[in-house]
Amino acid sequence: MVKDEFFGNDDQRAVLRRGRGMAALLGQDKRYSYYGRTVGLVGPEDGDIDQLVALATVQGNAAYGAVPLDQVEAIKSSLLARGVVPMHYDRWQGAGSALKAAREIVATLSLPEDVTMSRLDASTADETLASLAEMALGCGVLPLCGEVLRGLSRPAVCLVALDRTAKVVSCAASSAYADEDHPTHGMQAWWGMLATDPARRGQRLSLVLGAHAVLEMESRFGFGDFMTGVEPGNAPSESVCARMGLSRGNSAIIGCADPRALANGRMTK
Repeated sequence: MVKDEFFGNDDQRAVLRRGRGMAALLGQDKRYSYYGRTVGLVGPEDGDIDQLVALATVQGNAAYGAVPLDQVEAIKSSLLARGVVPMHYDRWQGAGSALKAAREIVATLSLPEDVTMSRLDASTADETLASLAEMALGCGVLPLCGEVLRGLSRPAVCLVALDRTAKVVSCAASSAYADEDHPTHGMQAWWGMLATDPARRGQRLSLVLGAHAVLEMESRFGFGDFMTGVEPGNAPSESVCARMGLSRGNSAIIGCADPRALANGRMTK
């Protein structure tokens, strides 16, 4: 039996639950993306603005995963005109460069002696996911739904760092993003959910976990191309992405939120 594992405040849990239900309905249609939060459209060529807004209205949040930069402002204006709140993220991505960087990080950096790395799966204790959620949410990062974190519903990896008391002190994750048959993004994985307990920052925990997540996605599922979204001007995240061999691409991620479902217009950091 699949666990009902959704995290965050009431609004966030409701959005994640609707996203999981929508993924069950639309998961065989290659136009749609899903990596553990909500269903979106891979790009404008996969569905028009009204379809994106419909997804946001039903779920509370949705996104275009790859919008050419010369279309960004027009799409944001169209979303505002339809009563949803647009969100703009730079799209950082890398293929061979990400794998190379991950291998270098794993070869040169290790976790502290008092920390153990663990991959979440079906047997992971509920208390571990609860600890992960508490830590990540405290950092402003919304965890993916539990089915994806455990790798039960799609190709995905979530790694956590546990201290000697079994408390989660850092995390990173990666998941299949688009349908494998999508013509341009079928074998590109989403990567992110990096968070570290403030008391353990400066130890490069999430960087090490993130590198291992990339390598596990390659070895387990054959992914060699990775992407993530970074809010423009977020220098710490940009630095981590650069260290991971990702670079700012020629497209952006444009999300939108229904303010009736998410009062502040944001689903996660």
